[in-house]
Amino acid sequence: MKTFFSVILNVAIYAAIVLAIVKGVPYVLQKKLGSEQPMATITSGSMWPALKTWDIVFIEKVPREEITRGDIVVWRHDGGFTIHRVVSLGERTFTTKGDANFAEDAHVSYDALVGRAVARKSGAPLRIPYLGIVTNLGVALRSALASPTPATYEKSG
Repeated sequence: MKTFFSVILNVAIYAAIVLAIVKGVPYVLQKKLGSEQPMATITSGSMWPALKTWDIVFIEKVPREEITRGDIVVWRHDGGFTIHRVVSLGERTFTTKGDANFAEDAHVSYDALVGRAVARKSGAPLRIPYLGIVTNLGVALRSALASPTPATYEKSG
């Protein structure tokens, strides 16, 4: 009987630790980096070789005056977020391009700027390889659990 309760206690302790990490790390990063979106998962090869698919990068909020040509920035659009390198800066807009892309992106308003990728002292972006796989699995699982059944259609007529 004593071992049953110790197993339950151990499971509860591990669950509490995992929950604290899952909820606590983003909260601490938001406070430290000043960004509402302190982490981003790279989901395409557009920034190869600087960033690779499934890398996690950290995003710091910076005033637009601190953005310079060559910075890797994140910006928000109707379809989600884009993380690309700044190729030109204007008074009201900036332009980005993925390192592996041939064409520049459309001009982006500074209002859409989320932040800049945290860089190492060498200037290379700080990234955690492959951790994005775990976060995307979590998002997929959460979506699957939120949708109890597939959509159904009624016959008409």
